Amino acid sequence: MAPAERAEYVCPACGSRFPVDSWLWRCPRCGSPLDVVGDAGFRRVRLGEGNTPCIESEALGAMVKLEYMNPTGSFKDRGSSLAVGAARDLGHRCVSEDSSGNAGISVAAYAAAAGMGATVVVPRTAGGPKRDLIRALGADLVESETREEATRIAQGIGGCAYVGHMYSPFFVRGMEGFAGELRSCPSEPDAVVMPVASGTLLLGAYRGAQEVGLDVRLIAAQARGRAPLYTAVHGRDEGPPSRLADALLVERPPRLGQMVEAIRRTGGDVASVGDEQLVAALRDLVRAGLLAEPSSAASLAAYRSLLESGSISRGERVVLVLTGSGLKYAQSLPGILGRV
Repeated sequence: MAPAERAEYVCPACGSRFPVDSWLWRCPRCGSPLDVVGDAGFRRVRLGEGNTPCIESEALGAMVKLEYMNPTGSFKDRGSSLAVGAARDLGHRCVSEDSSGNAGISVAAYAAAAGMGATVVVPRTAGGPKRDLIRALGADLVESETREEATRIAQGIGGCAYVGHMYSPFFVRGMEGFAGELRSCPSEPDAVVMPVASGTLLLGAYRGAQEVGLDVRLIAAQARGRAPLYTAVHGRDEGPPSRLADALLVERPPRLGQMVEAIRRTGGDVASVGDEQLVAALRDLVRAGLLAEPSSAASLAAYRSLLESGSISRGERVVLVLTGSGLKYAQSLPGILGRV
């Protein structure tokens, strides 16, 4: 049975439906991001992604899901595995992506494993080590002035399948297995706190939890000054913008409405955290033996903020998600940690 007979693209904005017999990353009728329903039968590119450890940390007072132990050091590998595989199975020989770093590294790796070309567009603020890894994996690297411009350039690269994680329905679909893995934590969680920018892991966790019948509150941690989900849920985000959370740069996520729905329907919440909170949280993560990137520290910083406000109760069983590896920041971490 062909993939088109078993799955459809569905536009949640206008309700349009399209067969999965060609590559689509947005609705041809209204331009909104699409979802995929049904089994498209595409083969993932496998590098050992998923099934990351979930441990109890006495030092932090919570469980911790180590997503930085995915093959390229971030949770993005879950989405790249399926998105790149789908592009390959639909006949494409190259992919394009826009990224502040982690997604670009991930797509470059999975494209290389699939024998495909890749072009990754990064904003000029993207860290040097992440750029080096993208190039080392064989992808073409293009620099743009801003994160928003990077998206426009990547979408316009002709001849390649745009697998941009903010839009690709396969990228979001690839995240759904995360939810089922939460049952392998030391205890089944009441709440999960994760850094959120484009919302792929949040939405994958939400949909995956529905599929496996897991009742869990989803809590988003955002970087102050770049917190559109926080603003949508709570109103204006005040305070100096974060400079450290370089993996949380998305100011206008195209799936914002879906992200708000995931928070509200699970009884979750959103916190916006600044650099002072991030540095303190990062220091405590490192002291606990958890070498995460600065943006990942947003989960611990948000957890502490919401404990203080009462949004998270001290009796709740909580999982903190560490989404990216601190090894990509080996040169800069000592200086960052020295700020407090």
